[in-house]
Amino acid sequence: MAPKLKTHLTALVETAARTPSLPAVKNPKWSKQGIFEGWETITYAQHLENVERAARYWSNEFSNKGLKQRDTVAIWVKGLSYIDFLHIWGITRAGYVPVAISLRLTSIGLVSDLVQKAGAKAIIYEDSVFPNLEMDVVCLPAVDILSAEVGRLPLPELWIPRNDDDIILNYHSTGSTSGIPKLVPVTARWLDFGLEKLDSCLKDDSNSEKQQVLAINGSFCHLSGTLCAMGSHRLGHCVVISQAIPPTQQEISILVNEHGLTRLFMFANFVTGMVRKSRTDPAALSLLQGLSLVFSGGAPLDPREEAWAREQRVNLLDVYASTEVGIMLSTAKGDGANPAYLRPFPGTKYRFVAEDGPEQDNSPGERLLELIIPPESRDCPHVSLRNPMTGDFHTGDLFVEAIPGHYVYKGRNDDWIKMMVPLRCDTKSIEDNVMDLCGADLVSAAVCVGTGRPSPVLLVEPLTDAASDVSLNEEILRRITPFHERRYDHERIENAKHILVVPKGTLPRTAKGGFQRQAVERTFKEALDKLFA
Repeated sequence: MAPKLKTHLTALVETAARTPSLPAVKNPKWSKQGIFEGWETITYAQHLENVERAARYWSNEFSNKGLKQRDTVAIWVKGLSYIDFLHIWGITRAGYVPVAISLRLTSIGLVSDLVQKAGAKAIIYEDSVFPNLEMDVVCLPAVDILSAEVGRLPLPELWIPRNDDDIILNYHSTGSTSGIPKLVPVTARWLDFGLEKLDSCLKDDSNSEKQQVLAINGSFCHLSGTLCAMGSHRLGHCVVISQAIPPTQQEISILVNEHGLTRLFMFANFVTGMVRKSRTDPAALSLLQGLSLVFSGGAPLDPREEAWAREQRVNLLDVYASTEVGIMLSTAKGDGANPAYLRPFPGTKYRFVAEDGPEQDNSPGERLLELIIPPESRDCPHVSLRNPMTGDFHTGDLFVEAIPGHYVYKGRNDDWIKMMVPLRCDTKSIEDNVMDLCGADLVSAAVCVGTGRPSPVLLVEPLTDAASDVSLNEEILRRITPFHERRYDHERIENAKHILVVPKGTLPRTAKGGFQRQAVERTFKEALDKLFA
């Protein structure tokens, strides 16, 4: 009898029983000297055995330290290797609840806070980075689980959730909004529905009978890469762990030609960069066109590059997702609508609620709607993340309903900054316009700030270090002036001094490659204060 609630482990067990000899993982191998030796293929039977090997090892370690099944255990590693993948899944298979913490968080204080909030009884850590870690919990160094002696250790029975609210594992947010990562528990109901939504994204290519092979992007300590692995393994596909994050064009080419790569998953900023390069590089364009799917998320694709790529028959799938809810909306074809429009997944019960206030008048014809996840939607996050009064989860993300049931992302609440007036300014549209008009030859990045100030200010990183600040300011202003002439007075950039050129790489970025607006405001506060003194 099939379990009531599906998990990544029940899905793996079923797939391994159905197709034991199919490739499950392609794992990069390195010599002791750090030389890359190519990818090894790990079958489903081998992969399941490796997960169970990790379960045997950690079950024994935890038991010896006095932990009980269903206790919470933190794991603080890079999350970029197959071994890290086995640790996280092995902890769950052993009957414990992991808290996956990325080594992008280097502050022992922040990690200790997450461990405490999760109620973890132990932490597994990367001892090459933090040797002899000391915390107020059991501290265990990560080991090479494939070399550990586990043959005689018992394998715990596979735990299957029976209650919607059972916690399967925990992740943490990047802190890109608040600056402080928060704990994100994953419940059984959430994961069960999440696997269904992944089926819609990653289902087999109807035009091909061969196994789909997906290069995943990001750490297994974050939800994006993990969900792709979970969804792929549920469907019997293969995942590739690339050497670099994101993989280079050369690496992608090798994976396509030698390892059957059919799908690519990267954050939107990296996909946009590849598309932009393919405008002048036929080999790069051919590579994208040959993939059955180019899967992106984390931020919207650049509209100009997205439209061009679709014209060139690149099969793009853009999703809107978050750590708290998982994937919520995706682009879709076949209904006659603009292929760049986003639609909610079947079975979701979302609400798009109009924002109150006179600021709505700033965008004639565009009614801003906040996406809210009510408790009756099966992907509503853990109760600790919901509004305590209503039970809703507020995403803080704004959309416009372009046509009934189809949406265009308009940024987060903090993308609409309050000016001195005080009316709101749509910073995202200003940034999009700059990149559309100047991204090809002048600007590599742009962020618009100015909360509480009389005018928005544009901070840009030049495309080349040789660009003159003065001439660059003036040329950017010349190009964007027609756009700003159509905006409200308080949203306009009308003076070149309100365009600040900063050195490449100095705008604070999130782990996904986007920008944290508040961090930009703080970093350049002194320059902004002088500008309006």
